Parts: sequence; structure tokens; C-alpha cells
Amino acid sequence: MTAEDFDYLFSSIGENEQYSIDLQIDTATLEKVSYSKVYAVAMTTDKHLDMVDFFSQPDFGEKKNITDIIISIKDIAIVIEVKRTGEDCKAQLFNQVLPFVKDKFTVIPVKHSWQETVKLLEKINHLQILSRQHSVFISDFLQLSEIRFPEWFEPKPFNVLPFSNQHGTTKYNQLAKRMRQALAASKYELLGYYDRLGISVPFGWASEIIPEFQYYENSKDKEYVTFYIWPGNTKQQGYQIFNKSLDWHNKTNLKVRDKEYEIEIAFAIKLCHFNRYVSGINFYPNNISETIHTADNFYNKSGKWNRASWSELEKFFDEHFNADFDWRSRCGWADNFLNTDRNYLTMSIGYEVCMFIPYSEFRRIDKTELDIKKLSDFINDIAESYKQLLD
Repeated sequence: MTAEDFDYLFSSIGENEQYSIDLQIDTATLEKVSYSKVYAVAMTTDKHLDMVDFFSQPDFGEKKNITDIIISIKDIAIVIEVKRTGEDCKAQLFNQVLPFVKDKFTVIPVKHSWQETVKLLEKINHLQILSRQHSVFISDFLQLSEIRFPEWFEPKPFNVLPFSNQHGTTKYNQLAKRMRQALAASKYELLGYYDRLGISVPFGWASEIIPEFQYYENSKDKEYVTFYIWPGNTKQQGYQIFNKSLDWHNKTNLKVRDKEYEIEIAFAIKLCHFNRYVSGINFYPNNISETIHTADNFYNKSGKWNRASWSELEKFFDEHFNADFDWRSRCGWADNFLNTDRNYLTMSIGYEVCMFIPYSEFRRIDKTELDIKKLSDFINDIAESYKQLLD
């Protein structure tokens, strides 16, 4: 809105002055005589939406054009078309204000991004907190939006964020928020789970990479961003692993760009029911008396086990795990299977691989809000490094 119109609307308000906010209004039914000017606002996540060609948009004809929001103050109307994404809504918005355009009203097209809206709301929220005038509507909106639409929020670089590995704390949530923004900007899609932050990867032998913020007291750097991947997490993935050499699981480092980063590879057994994870067992060579991860065991032992044959599965585990490795308690065998009404389980034989990258590396890369692309490019390179894991 122009400074002149803003002053006109708010510099002087009479006692009888009114405003209205309406949703889902057909603009063809409005009494146009009540207005002298109309603002047409496209509200999306596209901060660079070009409104130059607004008046060249196609006419939808006799189709009803229903607004998302229309605000009337004095004799100025503000018509807002809202999109949660970067979708181009100019044609839709143009047709909503077309009755005014045809009658030669002054129509001013404007773009306004969710990022700008959220930034303004954050400032208002902080000001209200300082003045002890907290608005639950604004704070709840910001809190829920940050979870559902993190791309609306201005990123804060890792360089200014203190490290934390305590889930649920403000510090950890800020780290996770920045990581989510970096993952979302990568060339891979975010996982569609509310409880897992990660990316989906089309490797065939693995489907996702998940980062964590972890602290290791006895290590050199102590503060790490770890990236997990699970080769052979399903039977189908396992075919691409056990039909070739397994020498790759002796690797201890992977190169990302020009640096070698430590990796740790654990054996992993996943137990599922109705295609949903129930429990699992992670272990290392010193936990077993006989190798479990072989092609023969993959083809003949992984897959579906009916309850009637669970005793055979128990015997298999007892024969392969060391006596002092209590696999039953580690996977909650009794609570998750024996003492339930489940009549089958499916078992996959795979691996859990973890790459350790010092948090200082992320701080070095991510120093300003504009470094989000540098960060996402680094994550792309981590994924590409993992892609070569089995080579």
C-alpha cells in the first residue's frame, strides 16, 4: 500500500468509521459504488513474483470468482488471494478484481510473501512479550506455522546457533528448523513423516537419510551432525546388497568434497508387522558367534515369519548371537511379539550407517541467512557420497 493511502486510512479514524473482513465473496456481487480504489494482493511464498503482467491475465468468462479474503476500510478494498506455496495465482486474482477493472476503477496489483508476513508477526510477538501484552493467537499461529510451513520463516544460520542435542528444547528446535530449511532446499524431497526429519533418496538399496545433532564427550570435536542411512532396510532393498560383494561394510571413512569423514557401520535387523516398524536389533561383529549377514541368510531367513515358526527364529538368533548379548530384551521380544495378538512378523537384514561431521563444519559453511544454498549443496554432496557407499 502506498504511504499516501496508508495515511488516508489510519491517520484519522472517526467514531462511526467501520471496516469489514469477509471470506469467500463473489466480487461480482459487491457494491462497487462503495469503493474508489482496490488493492489486489497475491500472498504466496514466492518473494520474487512479478506482477508486471497482471493486467494481461486471461479472462475466465462467466465463472464465479470467489475471493479468499476481502478487507474493506473506508472506500478502499483489499482483495487477497492466499497460497501456502509459491503457486502463481495472478490469473485467479485478476479475475477476482476484473469487475473493478472493467468499470475503470483504480486497481493496484501487489505481491506479499508469507516470509514478510511471518517476519512482521515475529516482531509484533516480540514487542508484545516485552510489553507484557502477549497474544496467544499470534504466538500459536507462529508456533504451528513453524512446524507445518518452516519455509515461511527466515533462516538463522548455524554460525549463530548454539549446539544442543536435547530434543524438544528451544536450542534444539532452532537447529532442527535450520536443518529442515537446508534439507528442503536440497535436490531431494523431505520425508513425509511428522516425527522424522530427513530426505528421501532413490538409491534402490536405501530410501532415506536422516540427520541428528549428537554429542560425544570422548571424541575430539564433541559436537557432531550425524547423518544416518539404512542399506537393506526392506527385503526389496536387500536384493541390491546381497547379490554382490559385502566388502563395503568394512569401510571406516567416506569422502565429501575434499575431506574424509568417519563412518560407523552396524548390522541391523528390523522387525515389522503390517509393513510398520515394531522393533529392531543393532549389533557389531563382537556381538555374534556366527555371521548373520550372508546371502544365504538373506534369501532363506529374511521375510515373513508366522507365529508358529517363531521358535525357529528364536533358535536361529540364539545360535548366532553371543550368550551375553540379550537380543530378546534389546528388541522387546516378549512385549512386542510373544505377548501380543500378532500372528506374524517380517524381518529384514540390513545395516545402519552413520557419518560423523563436526558441527564446526556447518558453522563454517553457514554464516549468514543467505548461505542456505551453500548448506543445501553440502547436504547434496553428503548424499552423493553415500550413493557411492556400496562401490
